[in-house]
Amino acid sequence: MRPGDPAPSREQLAAQEEAIVAGRVEEFIVDEQAQLRVANGLIDPYFSRLREALEKGLEDAPVFPGTSLVNQAGTAWASRASSFGAAGNPGDGPPPKAPTTTERLYDLQQRAGDESMERPRLLAHAGQELQHLATGGGSKLVVTLELTQEVDGTLRDAKLVSLSGNPAYDAYVLNAIPASLAKLAAPPAGARGVRADGIRTLWAVEGRVVYLRKLKELKGQDAWYIAATSAAGILAGRFEETTGEIEVIDFRNPRFVCRSHLLRVY
Repeated sequence: MRPGDPAPSREQLAAQEEAIVAGRVEEFIVDEQAQLRVANGLIDPYFSRLREALEKGLEDAPVFPGTSLVNQAGTAWASRASSFGAAGNPGDGPPPKAPTTTERLYDLQQRAGDESMERPRLLAHAGQELQHLATGGGSKLVVTLELTQEVDGTLRDAKLVSLSGNPAYDAYVLNAIPASLAKLAAPPAGARGVRADGIRTLWAVEGRVVYLRKLKELKGQDAWYIAATSAAGILAGRFEETTGEIEVIDFRNPRFVCRSHLLRVY
């Protein structure tokens, strides 16, 4: 404004303020509705296929700088120590209903007064910590991704709403989106969550390092590794019930795994 220009009247200022507040309230309502659609499953199965396409496009992610084994181990330990101090539980979520192997051995040691149980207990505890680290218990990288698509699913725009703190990971996720959605079939006509002006969704894309390898992939030259880890009592892993495959811990071959979580459908 310049000297002599008329100032807005009180009524004009009130109308401007009312418009601003109304716009903010509308944003809150739209955002809450978008979140409830996902939470209550009020969306078309197309969005499950969209999630699968995103994860498929991120399958070959490299191990990014700053995610070394040493960093992962330190982060995993600090996270579990912090969780234990806050809730008395070293894991995520509520305490497990059944006691762990370490807890059972400790209880047996206390009741029997037998110190010889200390070594098996420590080995079991070390195995649990290694299992936690190997299955992705270290630090994770998370970005919030907003996708805008045409009614037929064609990608219109992709942008990162929040960053992970690792520029290489952020760039990898954003660059992988166009190819990930290129072959995805269009949603059916009238699909829930698809508006007349297109599709707008919000995602959390989480990446973390895992140290698991399929047992069938281990070759003859890995015999020394299997023997050494077995002797140390750390050849733990997991059994994948859906595929029937056995995975073992292999700290020599880190893999970066990405998972997508749908947060909102506008």
